Amino acid sequence: MAKLFGLLIVRPFGMLLMAIYNLVDSYGLAIILFALLCKFILLPLTIHSKKSMRKMSALSQKQQALQKKYGNNRVKLNEEMQKLYEQEGVNPMSGCLPSFLPLPIMMGLYYAIEKPITFMMGITDKDFVTEGIPDSVQLLIDYVQNNGLADLSGYNDYYVQIPLMETLNKLADSAGNFPESITSLSTEIAQHLVPLNFDFFGFNLAQTPNIKEPGLIWLLPILSGVTALLSSVVMQKMQQKTNPAAAQMQGSMKTMLYIMPLFSVYLGFILPAALAVYWITNNLFTMIQEIGLTWYMNKYHPVEVEDPKKKKKKLPKGDA
Repeated sequence: MAKLFGLLIVRPFGMLLMAIYNLVDSYGLAIILFALLCKFILLPLTIHSKKSMRKMSALSQKQQALQKKYGNNRVKLNEEMQKLYEQEGVNPMSGCLPSFLPLPIMMGLYYAIEKPITFMMGITDKDFVTEGIPDSVQLLIDYVQNNGLADLSGYNDYYVQIPLMETLNKLADSAGNFPESITSLSTEIAQHLVPLNFDFFGFNLAQTPNIKEPGLIWLLPILSGVTALLSSVVMQKMQQKTNPAAAQMQGSMKTMLYIMPLFSVYLGFILPAALAVYWITNNLFTMIQEIGLTWYMNKYHPVEVEDPKKKKKKLPKGDA
């Protein structure tokens, strides 16, 4: 299953990322443009999902009324809910696929960034080894370790390729050619291995920030957490504009509001900085997209949602 996912989703993303890199000659800029392009690709699905969610939000008061009336009779409640959906022309499942489809795409994007040798250059690693085909990535790791060029023992299989590539970059000459001792390891390596430029505005994106060694690179994991927090806050604010009744449910979400940004900072200090650049970029694009789509939906696809607080104010005195 992992091999199929890699071949059908991650490898095409890796090829696209490599094509962008060849145009801009910067791994950091390629990641930013790649993330932006993926946002555009997913935009129609995002719009469709938001339309479905807005329609469902507009029915929240009627759904609550049915739950109070038929709460003890699940069969009757389901029947009445189905009637309500038919009357309002709403399909509660229509927003599910657009909501979940971006997940494998985002995973593919993430893996393409973290394993550039395998998915950008198409050089085989242990997950794609078949009979007669060597694990070329492991050959490169062994070469680096055996020649004392770098200590890669602290990295697992998922995150070793970026620091490995940084070490190999130092061996390439000014023309981008690798020593014969490297390219002779396998035909695959000789044909596809190319240097990657990890320098980005003074940051080495192959470097992993060290909590014990303060430096400018600390900015990346910190910005990753800050933008994650801002993105979550903006999304909540935009949802409240769409559905005032949703404000009552925000209390249970406050814990997650802070946990995810903190987790993002933690990951930023144990993984190569290139991944933090992706998270920062994705968070910023998500904020801009959320604000823009909320404005677009309110202007061109308005949905009247009944605010329970306003409803109480409108009640006649005799009914209070």
